[in-house]
Amino acid sequence: MSQSTDTPGIRILREGDITTLILDNPRRKNAINTTMARAFLQAIQQVTEDDSRVVILTGAGADFCAGADLDPGTLQGGFDVTHFLRTHYNPAVLAMRASDKPFIAQVRGSCVGVGFNFALACDLILASETATFSQIFTRIGLSSDGGGAYFMPERLGYHKAYELMVNNTTLPAAEALRLGLVNHVLADDQLDEAVQRQAMALAQGPYIAIQRTKANIRTGITGTLAEALDQEAVSQGTSMATHDFMEGVMAFIQKRKPVYKGK
Repeated sequence: MSQSTDTPGIRILREGDITTLILDNPRRKNAINTTMARAFLQAIQQVTEDDSRVVILTGAGADFCAGADLDPGTLQGGFDVTHFLRTHYNPAVLAMRASDKPFIAQVRGSCVGVGFNFALACDLILASETATFSQIFTRIGLSSDGGGAYFMPERLGYHKAYELMVNNTTLPAAEALRLGLVNHVLADDQLDEAVQRQAMALAQGPYIAIQRTKANIRTGITGTLAEALDQEAVSQGTSMATHDFMEGVMAFIQKRKPVYKGK
């Protein structure tokens, strides 16, 4: 059974345990205007708190997101971009990363600027072979936002991240894959199926263990070795108390496929 909720520039589609957030401004390649940014934050807050198990983030039509939809009239009218980023983009990105729920970016076409960084905030990125990626900010005299200054060095190291960001380099999907910026690149007509298959595998898998693994990795990235070890100890205790742990052990012993219930 599917449910759909629409807000200005954002569509939310719920099918079973999987929620899809669709950036919906296709005439502007899903560039994010101020109304969409507000709706995106609300949508992220909603899906991190509901009982869905997996979130897919994608764009309507042929593109993922062409970054921010800059309106010269708004910008010339005393628009406080620092306040706006702090109250809209930043909380959305932090909520995605703080949630133990898996997020999958499904990327076609342009994926640039803050759109690229929203994709990088996800846990998995599956891209069409025709997708292109860029930290485009310096092309128009801006510095990065949306977490690019964190995500790019995290994946590439300082020097490569700096090179790509200050030169606003456009990367084809194959190069993004080679650099480790995306997980998989697929033919355009295979992307939807691959994303759904991955989402179903997560939703129907040992869900508590999957959530605790994200928590472990998050601590491993942001904390010390001692903190990561302690987080793993806590998560292991939580996981071992689940039905799915016993099911996994018994299925291994009995040489059969486990049937997980996410509890």
